[in-house]
Amino acid sequence: MLAGGGARGAYELGALSVLLPALEARGERPRVLVGTSVGALNAAFLAGTAEQPVAEVVARGLEIWEGLRFEQVLRHLGSPGAVRRLWRYVGQFLGVPGARLDALLDPAPLRATLASIVPLAAIERNVDTGVLHAAAVIATSALTSRSVVFHRGGGAPPRDEKRGIDYVDVGTDGLGEQHVRASSAIPGAFPSVHVDAPAQARGWYVDGGTRLNTPIKPALALGARRVVVIALNAIGAPSAGDGALAGEHRPDAIEGAAQLLQAVLVDPLAHDVQTLATVNALVRAAPGDAPAGRREVPYMFVAPQERDAIGRLAQRVFDEHFADLRDAWRARDLAFLGRAVAGGSDPAHGELLSYLLFAPQFARELIALGRADAERWLAAPHADGPWELGPPA
Repeated sequence: MLAGGGARGAYELGALSVLLPALEARGERPRVLVGTSVGALNAAFLAGTAEQPVAEVVARGLEIWEGLRFEQVLRHLGSPGAVRRLWRYVGQFLGVPGARLDALLDPAPLRATLASIVPLAAIERNVDTGVLHAAAVIATSALTSRSVVFHRGGGAPPRDEKRGIDYVDVGTDGLGEQHVRASSAIPGAFPSVHVDAPAQARGWYVDGGTRLNTPIKPALALGARRVVVIALNAIGAPSAGDGALAGEHRPDAIEGAAQLLQAVLVDPLAHDVQTLATVNALVRAAPGDAPAGRREVPYMFVAPQERDAIGRLAQRVFDEHFADLRDAWRARDLAFLGRAVAGGSDPAHGELLSYLLFAPQFARELIALGRADAERWLAAPHADGPWELGPPA
């Protein structure tokens, strides 16, 4: 399972470049792939290349992220389209009929980028031939605010009223770029995406991570017996210094937005992983008394050790490559975004910048961090080789 985080998705490929070969050496390879937000892009890529050797898949995935640039995801901030967006905002502010700002940024280039790097047509073949059991991406319905799991394979899981999850089998329509773009449409930053097929799910969607950032339940519902969770946020408590109850620092608006992201993405992640470990403990303690459908689920969980690890990376990369005037001329969009959110000032501001810092320099740092965190997980003692049953250390 792959979680969300915009430009931070390179971390996932870094971790997988270590985990996939280790699993293959054990005769194991993921057969249910589920992603949300930018994790949908990575899940779709892995599903479309599932029949290929692991070494080739990993090499290609790393190549994609190390070469991904801002203009392959977003239109230039000074483009005519960006100017029109500004005028639409002014018109909406002034009450001009029909004037609406749908998003701050325009991800129009992402459609062509997805077509060039993700073999979407191969997903259906890989499921039909049994290479994969199921592949899925998750988006949030703008109409119902429920999580919608667009899946190929995996049977027909029932609607989950408790968690607000609907399952939509894409059938012969297949998982397409519109489903992936919908899953990664960060509200406010990116416009919502219209999904045309299947017909019963037609409508507008936004980022799947807003409601379901850790798709453990959908992965199990689609047939997974073990789960590998690659997360982009640490779930541990802040360091002692950060955990002081008293302090005189007054957060600004950017830090406030980072706190909202923490509440949406990190806190549910911690809860879901802890719940999985708790259920495992209950089933193990009294297997005969376990609730119907409950069983032990071995898992692997890779995430940064420190909550501000990626924010610190983004801050450093911005300071080193995009902060001075020469850098601003060479990479105007990233320089402007970094300055707009004060991304070079501290890790809290860098955290927000990290979602949009589509730059090779940042991708390489994230890949290295993901590899290191995955190697640390594999080196630690677990219940069964790399698989854990209890709470993560």
